Amino acid sequence: MKTLKIFDTDAFVDTNEATILTCEKSNKEGYEDCYEVITDSTIFAPEGGGQKCDEGFFEDAPVKDVQEINGEIVHFLENEIKAGTKVLQKIDMNLRFRRMQNHNAEHLICGLIHKKFGYDNVGFHLSEIRYDDGSIASIEAIMDVDGLVSAEDLKEIEMKANVAISENVPIYAILPSSEEAEKISYRSKLDINENLRLVIIDGYDVCACCAPCLDSSAQIQLVKIVDFFPHRGGMRLTLKAGIDAVKDYIALHDDNKNTMKILSCERGRCAEAAERMNVKLTEAHEEKVSLKRQITVMLEKELKNTIRMQGSKYIVYFADSIDEIQARALINENVAEAEKVIVVMFDKNDDTYRFVAGKNENLTDISLRELANKMKINLNARGGGSEQMIQGSVTSDSETIKKFFDSL
Repeated sequence: MKTLKIFDTDAFVDTNEATILTCEKSNKEGYEDCYEVITDSTIFAPEGGGQKCDEGFFEDAPVKDVQEINGEIVHFLENEIKAGTKVLQKIDMNLRFRRMQNHNAEHLICGLIHKKFGYDNVGFHLSEIRYDDGSIASIEAIMDVDGLVSAEDLKEIEMKANVAISENVPIYAILPSSEEAEKISYRSKLDINENLRLVIIDGYDVCACCAPCLDSSAQIQLVKIVDFFPHRGGMRLTLKAGIDAVKDYIALHDDNKNTMKILSCERGRCAEAAERMNVKLTEAHEEKVSLKRQITVMLEKELKNTIRMQGSKYIVYFADSIDEIQARALINENVAEAEKVIVVMFDKNDDTYRFVAGKNENLTDISLRELANKMKINLNARGGGSEQMIQGSVTSDSETIKKFFDSL
């Protein structure tokens, strides 16, 4: 005896008294602690067609999964329930409704694309993000069509879909016989020879589908295509519908309001204001780079004079406000001419300096690695490198640093 699928014809039944037909220990991987339960009727739609199964309970026992196996609807529960027992089935109707909104919106968008371009839907799934407590944060529909659609055409398709929603046209499912199906033009990703179920959005789409459906287009509320890009010779589209589209709009609205405040611009002018700011930031960055080059050249000359005047093999040069790139440039510019170890202390923060040290390659009697170890002991240094260059940070004041290198 096959289970009566109540959701096939009425997706808004959220409770049902069912009788247990069979309850057997599962041998399905991952469900070894569960029982496979078949009932005479069910409101639980199984996983399939890119959509997860319904969630809910048999009495107080949570349903872990629902699958269609060999034509039977199999419920996976951790509790054993004897055959013949009557149980109250309860589903999470809010979750089902949000899934139906997104799924039926996908039917509507793909149906309109098919009508205009003749493209077929070749892939679909509902993507869900959950909070830590397991509740649904957001749902979106991701679909593939086998042809390219321009951004302007997608705007037109989206507008037509929202007009269809406002028209409140009926949505319903039929189970045609093979003979009846031959007379119906419908979309389908698979060749279905038996148990065909068609979901119809009156005047807009007829599509083979096994998932629960809404009663009318107005229940979709709103559809918004949030992303699209070429994919395997066609297009991949992402949409949000209904409650999820509204939540997405609220989040974007709040984000836009904050951006308007930051950019001091009117609604609808954020991109324009951001572009102006980007131009200013680019100009400021270029000016900064130019000034840093000029500063580096000045410091290179100053360091050359310091090297000429000091007889020590260790030249310690303090340049508090430069960065690592400038510090390396100072060393690279001078180390080839001077048979010395050049240590540049920079980026001062309280009593912490960052440093880069390099030496002339002919200076074989000094090991920079050994120097790094001594700095760790005497200057609370961290870092390391090669025999040609070391880098890191020291936590010491300038006088202590100078005394350390004078002692070498």
